[in-house]
Amino acid sequence: MTTMQLSSAASPAVPLPDAVPLPSSDAIVDATTLTRIAQTGTVQAQPAPTAPRVKPKRGTRTTAGAQPRLQYFSPSSQPPSLTAACTSRPLPSRPSRPNRDPSTDVVLQNIVTMTSSHSGIGLSTTAAMLAMTLSQRGRSCALIDADFDSGCLDLLLGVERESGLRFNQINAPLGKIEGRALNDELIDWEGVRVLPYNTWTGLRPEWWEVQAVIRALAEANDVVIVDAGLGEFVETMPELQHGMQLVGVELSVMGLARVRAHRARLSAWECSPPRLIGIAPRGAPRGRGIVSIDEAESYLVSPVMGPIYANTSLCGDVLDGLGIRAVPKNCRKAISLLADAVERTLHRESADCG
Repeated sequence: MTTMQLSSAASPAVPLPDAVPLPSSDAIVDATTLTRIAQTGTVQAQPAPTAPRVKPKRGTRTTAGAQPRLQYFSPSSQPPSLTAACTSRPLPSRPSRPNRDPSTDVVLQNIVTMTSSHSGIGLSTTAAMLAMTLSQRGRSCALIDADFDSGCLDLLLGVERESGLRFNQINAPLGKIEGRALNDELIDWEGVRVLPYNTWTGLRPEWWEVQAVIRALAEANDVVIVDAGLGEFVETMPELQHGMQLVGVELSVMGLARVRAHRARLSAWECSPPRLIGIAPRGAPRGRGIVSIDEAESYLVSPVMGPIYANTSLCGDVLDGLGIRAVPKNCRKAISLLADAVERTLHRESADCG
């Protein structure tokens, strides 16, 4: 057998045809393809893969002489866009409106929905003082913390160490809860049944669980006061829409401007006409920055109850963890008028139902 050695100087040149069709721009050209061109003068273009280039992981073992398979993008194809990858996960949406007719489903008329245009004005404190006053008048009252952004009503009342259910522990997969059984499991604060919400757990209840709680406690109590914060569930829940609406108004120029937008939002949600409660801003200098009730009524073109003033003693009790032990003297008149309005509304609605 004869062995032939070819050197670069002595190797004859391989003749190529005069017109060799070159591969198209979207074909992958490798060593095998070039050899086929030299032998036959033709080439079949292979479509470029559309998968991105994959690099071998560091430390990965390969067989001797084997090269990792690399894939490339051709000029005619583009890599997947980053926008599509970022938007593949749907964004969280607002709670969907229950598919039912509110006019035929709402039969409970003893629900008081309290909201405000912005947080930090003292709405939860006002709701607690109102519940305490109604309880002292002989009304069985439940106070629900439905402010799932701020919450912590048990810390405000100083009962965070008391045993009882929190909203995070409620589980109603069928949307139904027995009212008296739930009422007995709640925290008893000054004769008021309290259901707080702990924001640090991150377990936000579903709308059917909120609805089941409200309806259950409304069946077991004379009055149910719902601290709904900014009104997260008011739009989607007829029980909160058609109950008595109380809106906290900060008596400041900014507060009045904000409450006009909040009241328009409640009207768009088909809520009942709200009653306005004037709350003096905390930390305002004496005689400055506080809008009077007359000025607020003129600007909002609506009656405003109040004002409810900030109280240093009450603030100190809350910061010390003692909670609200009594309604301060400078708030008793306004809270009493507010309780009168609630009782008149409940009496009128019960008479209409009868």
